[in-house]
Amino acid sequence: MLGKVKFLLLQPWLALRDWGAPAQELPAPGTFVKGINFGGGSVVVAGDRWHSYPEALASGLSTPGVTAASMATIPRPYASRGVRTMLNTVIFKAQTLDLEQTLPNDHYDLYLWVMENYQTHWHSLDVMVAGQPIAEGIGHLPRGDWSRYGPYGITIDDGRLRLSITTHDPNIDAHVMGMSLFKRP
Repeated sequence: MLGKVKFLLLQPWLALRDWGAPAQELPAPGTFVKGINFGGGSVVVAGDRWHSYPEALASGLSTPGVTAASMATIPRPYASRGVRTMLNTVIFKAQTLDLEQTLPNDHYDLYLWVMENYQTHWHSLDVMVAGQPIAEGIGHLPRGDWSRYGPYGITIDDGRLRLSITTHDPNIDAHVMGMSLFKRP
């Protein structure tokens, strides 16, 4: 409870900082296709409107057996309002989180957004697309730290992105806060 009170008390300061010294956005090359704020509402990141979790579920996203949650953590390094909002929502599932997203066949750059929301260096996540490993050990961060991982070059040839995020320990949840996709330039 103290964390949520602290978060709410700092909101005016964060709004002032957004106005006076905005966080540097992380642009990506290519054409923005889709962003999903897992577990939360629609946000704007780097000028692009991301789908809310319910919007994404209604437009071809499948996340079987996951739990959605929200937090009240001030991410480090400092992040813009849209990124802060996205990082404070999450979907998670014990050991393996599978998701599918319908997409037109094409070549994409995939980015995943992860914040350590439990304790320092608790998570270490491996990522696979269509059963092929694309990243190992992402999300191994100090508590409250975040990172945008990628770009991971992927090719969709059957109309579906099949993404698996796993941990090596069945007692640790696999989680993700956001995902963005760009058509490769």
